[in-house]
Amino acid sequence: MILLHSLTELRRIDQPIFWAMGFFDGVHVGHQRVMRNAREKGALCGVLTFAQHPLALLNPTAQPQLLTPMERQKVELIRELAEVDLVLVLPFTRELSQLTAQQYLNLLEQHCRVVGISVGENWRFGRGGEGDTTLLRAEGERRGFAVRVCPLLTKHGAAVSSQRIRSVVRSGEMSEAELLLGHPFSMAGVVEHGQHLARRLGFPTANLPIPSHSCLPPAGVYSVSCCLKGKRYRGIANLGLRPSIAEARKLPRLEVHLLDYSGDLYGQYITVLLHAYMRPEQHFNSLEELRDRIQKDVAALR
Repeated sequence: MILLHSLTELRRIDQPIFWAMGFFDGVHVGHQRVMRNAREKGALCGVLTFAQHPLALLNPTAQPQLLTPMERQKVELIRELAEVDLVLVLPFTRELSQLTAQQYLNLLEQHCRVVGISVGENWRFGRGGEGDTTLLRAEGERRGFAVRVCPLLTKHGAAVSSQRIRSVVRSGEMSEAELLLGHPFSMAGVVEHGQHLARRLGFPTANLPIPSHSCLPPAGVYSVSCCLKGKRYRGIANLGLRPSIAEARKLPRLEVHLLDYSGDLYGQYITVLLHAYMRPEQHFNSLEELRDRIQKDVAALR
């Protein structure tokens, strides 16, 4: 799969492209359908998305917490679930936000051969969201490219959307989130050094920082699996503020202990799939109490 980050890079692609367009936060089952709908014989299947949520620029106070706050996380889900040929991740800039719907399409056609565009039925584009699927169909007919509009998928009587999944995740309903996403809810990042307390307790952990605009499930202990260099390991994770540990500044962190794994994880990019909530985060009066609780959690997981 080809990954691009600018329209200038796109000029290198001399094949026609059928685009799936959207922000695709979470890459849920509806997004996957939009991407599969962009397959056409003789053309590349491409995904056009943005590095930042548009509201991060246009109205930061209204920016949603994201299911996939890291670009790499979203791109890898697209690669795994949709099997597309290329992904173009554009920065969402002030200049781009001021383009009319027609100017947006003009800009894209100046940099590649567009044979089609696939979107969801509620997709909007252009300055102030002036463009909708009706306008897109009219422009496709005028410009000579195909337009495929995917109806919203429904599960349990309601439309699948990133907004709905965020609510489900915040409620800790991980099985429901997996149903709507079409894959387990995940968190990802580069492992950082911590205080090494878990290692002294006999349960070394991989410590992941959490982006400030992340959508998070309730704090607590979860059964997880970890994807690392193409392999998957079972594990247990604590998500939260680590109330038993004295720290100058408390920030949410994800600490993951992998079962039956030995090796140095520092600096490694890992993806953690959260499967089931086991218990709430707790405060312990001593490291011995904490060690005993971890032992019980690991035994329960096994």
